[in-house]
Amino acid sequence: MQFVGRTGSFNARERMDGFKATVGKSYKEADRMGDDLKRPKAQENVRNAIVNHPDLVALVGIWSYNAPAIVDVVKEKGKQGDYVIVTFDAEPIAIKDISEGQIDAMVVQNPYDMGYQSVRLLKAMIEGNKGTVSEMFPGKGKDADVYDTGLKIVVPDGKTPLKADLFDKKTEFLTIGEFRKWLDKYGLKGS
Repeated sequence: MQFVGRTGSFNARERMDGFKATVGKSYKEADRMGDDLKRPKAQENVRNAIVNHPDLVALVGIWSYNAPAIVDVVKEKGKQGDYVIVTFDAEPIAIKDISEGQIDAMVVQNPYDMGYQSVRLLKAMIEGNKGTVSEMFPGKGKDADVYDTGLKIVVPDGKTPLKADLFDKKTEFLTIGEFRKWLDKYGLKGS
């Protein structure tokens, strides 16, 4: 089951479709539940999913606030350990939850590099620095020409079934302890 603010938004569809494709053919998606950006509705969706789909094995939070919504309901229902919980983004409360073993994995963007590279590109465009623009976008504006700031897969410290070799070389695999050090390096509280 995947939970998100709006199932029809481009960002949501890309994340949900990407998750489904990456997990592979063994993944059977029960549903995609939207909450219209309402946190109480996000929790209600998790409750309904647990009741209406007793064979669920994974709860996937697509937007940052879905992580605490999932964890809170799973705790409320006394169902810790019954589901694999995977979330996107790392709100401070989700960082606490993964540190306590309540979340099995987080897919995290790199907001520091997103900001840095955006300013780098804008500066190059303003100054007419075509070399930097070409370096960042060698496809000269074609559809597939996207500057990738990378992803991080964050798992709890200690034992986890996920291993770095499951992911491509561009994806950084970190324990929550290592991720906290990365956040501290840039003065970030979440990602």
